[in-house]
Amino acid sequence: MQLLLLLLFAIYGAFSLLVIDFETKNIWPKILKIPACYIVFILFLLTFMSHVFQNYFGGLWHYAFLAIPFLLALSGTVSELSGKVVCPRSAGGIPMCYISFGICITLVVLKVAEIKIK
Repeated sequence: MQLLLLLLFAIYGAFSLLVIDFETKNIWPKILKIPACYIVFILFLLTFMSHVFQNYFGGLWHYAFLAIPFLLALSGTVSELSGKVVCPRSAGGIPMCYISFGICITLVVLKVAEIKIK
């Protein structure tokens, strides 16, 4: 249940950023000319769907869909820690890539814990 709630939170957060990017343009780094927030939103949505419909998707899709947001957040976090400012900031001044990285790690930990419990 915690996994689903965190995924819904991640989807909501990514969608909110997508709307802001759509309205203001050019606040997110781009990957193949697509703002990263669009990619992250779609992949969090697919991760959610793979979890809800895991009987149809199989368990590995959860990790496959989560891998790209994780790698994006990891690269943004490493860039931020090395002194380059690449990630948009939250209202509190926290780089969004830190938040995304924390969410991705938590999603992986929760999924592994869920599998071990079953």
